Amino acid sequence: MLVLLFAILGGVITYKLSILRWMNAIRASSTCTLICYVLLAYTAGTETAHTYTSIFFGGSFVGMTSSHRLSSKGVVAAACLFGVISSLLLPFLEGVGGALGVCAFISVSAVHLTKMAATRLSLKMRNP
Repeated sequence: MLVLLFAILGGVITYKLSILRWMNAIRASSTCTLICYVLLAYTAGTETAHTYTSIFFGGSFVGMTSSHRLSSKGVVAAACLFGVISSLLLPFLEGVGGALGVCAFISVSAVHLTKMAATRLSLKMRNP
């Protein structure tokens, strides 16, 4: 449950901050992740901070997506999917570089393709 919460927080906070003119997606992701790590390390210890900050960081990869591709609701859905996918895949990808990015790419792609398919299906239903 906390994995989903941290993935959603990472995605949504990064997405909302990256829209600001002076804050791009990379700055938003790194700033949020650094703040998350410092707060968790101070309150819960470094082992817990390592675990949940990595999930937050992966969620922030989801939040780095373009606002043209996903809406806020889409980012929440993709972050939830990221939490599930990362829980399933990361144990098998331990030590592999880019594992968080792969999980984020899969989740954003799945949500975006589902959105596109639903849009095309609704257009076909309106114009048979």
